[in-house]
Parts: sequence; structure tokens; C-alpha cells
Amino acid sequence: MVIADLYLPQDAAAAATTACGAIPGMERAGRFGGRSVLAGGWRTAIARLIGRPDLGAAAPARVAAAALATATRAPANDATLWIATPVHLSAGLARVYLDHAGLLRLQPPELAVLETEFGRTFGSAGLTLASFASGDLLLRTPGLAALPTTEPARCAGADVARSLPQGPTAGELRRLVAEIEMWLHTQPLNEIRQRRGELPVTTLWPWGAQGEGARVVAGATDAAGAAAPGAATPGAAAAQELPEAYGRDAWLQGLWRLLGGTCRAVPAQLEELLAATSARRAVLVTEVGEELQRGGGGTVIEALARLDARFVSPAWRALARGALTSFTLIVNDVGVRADRASRFKIWRRRRAGLRAFA
Repeated sequence: MVIADLYLPQDAAAAATTACGAIPGMERAGRFGGRSVLAGGWRTAIARLIGRPDLGAAAPARVAAAALATATRAPANDATLWIATPVHLSAGLARVYLDHAGLLRLQPPELAVLETEFGRTFGSAGLTLASFASGDLLLRTPGLAALPTTEPARCAGADVARSLPQGPTAGELRRLVAEIEMWLHTQPLNEIRQRRGELPVTTLWPWGAQGEGARVVAGATDAAGAAAPGAATPGAAAAQELPEAYGRDAWLQGLWRLLGGTCRAVPAQLEELLAATSARRAVLVTEVGEELQRGGGGTVIEALARLDARFVSPAWRALARGALTSFTLIVNDVGVRADRASRFKIWRRRRAGLRAFA
């Protein structure tokens, strides 16, 4: 169970206790569960869970591209792939700020408009967009080298200046992002969104880049969705051995496609997942930003409280009645594992809010 876009600031003591009392299931997990720091983040942890640490080490854009097999065939040899996340940046007096609600999840018709209009403006330079079901886009930039970038989810709730691409090779990418921002400023799509009371898209945030020259081979497909030479075709048994996956994240959907599985939509409640699945394990990836859009707004704490009520607190009840043997909650690159015996560790001191995940 992952909250994929909740990262605490470095001075996290105050932030960690803000949600005190609003998230009883998470507080209980932090008190009674076994804590471990995930050096590679939640994606690496999931890749290890399914026995594919190599895919956890691969660039996210390479893995996510597998979800777009028809859109990514026959790539240019010098093209670089990026996950391009639509975001709304808020300008203050002294800084530019990314709120959790600014991690936008566009609907398919909106993504289709952006794909088409982007092609008209940037296509002559070989730049293309292709949309993911997650609401993100895949950006291909021929001739632009891959470089380290920060996932926007890690910047939510903070000033974005420190997270911009840096170094002598970052200038070309930053110029492209500036051009995309000017292009988006003229798009009728943003006027339509504002009339509906929705935040406009101010930029596309590129991250997770990797050239397409090196392929990730998994079963019978590679990260571009094409057949991998000499690879054995995965049978039904291989797909059945995977945990069931639930989430909109583009990387998660690409990973499950690479391995012959299917990533499902996040259920409304944990009970629906437990009733529907016969698998021994399941992976559930949720997002505060999506919950803010899904739940009609509110604060980050209110969104966390809804996620707690939908998934984490019910997991404790499922442990008590034997419907679950254990669950792991991952927040802020920290995993907390709880099982039926965890309920009896009453000597552990209560840890308010998200302090256990700081």
C-alpha cells in the first residue's frame, strides 16, 4: 500500500504531527508496525517484491513506455523518453510553488487535445507526446540527452526552484520547458478548464528520462513494447504469480504490462479489493493529488484522512478478522509492515501523525 506523492520536507517534525488524530490507521501502523527506510523509493521496493530489481533500477520512463506499445514502436535511435506530468505551478512573491492539487490528472479527451496541438507546434522538430491512462504523457525528444531530474511528486508542497534541472547540460531541457509553458499559455484547453473551475496546466514537468537505445527485456516485450529478440513468451502462470496491482501510476502500469499482467483501477474501498481478489498479494498505489481531485478538493490532511478511512484503517480491521495476514504502508520512502501480531505490541509509544514516516 503506497501513498506515492506524499513526501515530507527536511524539517519534517512539524509536518509529521500536523495530521494527528485525523489518520488513525496510519498512526497505528507507525506505532505498531516494523519500520524500514527504502533507499530506492517505493518503485524499487515493488520491483524487489516481484523479483525484478533490475526493473526497479531502470529509468521510470523506460518502464512506463511499455504501457504504450502502439505509440512507441520504431523509435528514433537518438530519442530520449521522459514522463511529462501536467502540473499547475503557483507563483508567489518570492518563489514558485507546487501544491498537491497542482499534480494534475487530465482526462483522455484533454490529453488527446494536448497530443494533437503539441504535434502541430513541435512536431517539425521531431518532438512528440503520447498519453498514459494515468493522466501523464510520454515526451520523446530526439537529440536531447537524458539527464537526472526530480519527479514532481517529490516537490509537492514545496518551492520548485531547487528541483529544476541543473548543470551545464540542463540548458536545452530548460529552454524546451520554457517554450512548452508559453505554448500552454495560449491553449484553449486551459480556458475550458478554468471555466469548469479546474486548475489550468501551466507546464509539463519532464522526469524519468532514458534514451531508447538500451532496452529493458521482460518476458516477450521490451520497454518500447516491441518484441524482444530471443525472449520466451510468458505463459499464463507467469502472470498469475504476480501480485494484483491497483493504481493509475504510469510506471506501475508499464511494469505490469512488461511482466504479462494488468494494472487495475484503484477501488473505492479496501473491502472491494479483498472481495474481488484471490491473489495472495496485492499492490495498491494511491495519490494525495488524485484524492484531492477525486474528492472535490479540501486540504492535504483531509485527503489523507479519506485515504486512511478507505484503505489503512480497514486494513487493520481485516487483520483482526483474518482477511489479511499482513500489510505494508509506504510513505516518504519509509515502509511500515504490520501483521496480526503487531496489534499486541502495546508497549510501543504512540507516534503522532506521520512522525513514524519522517
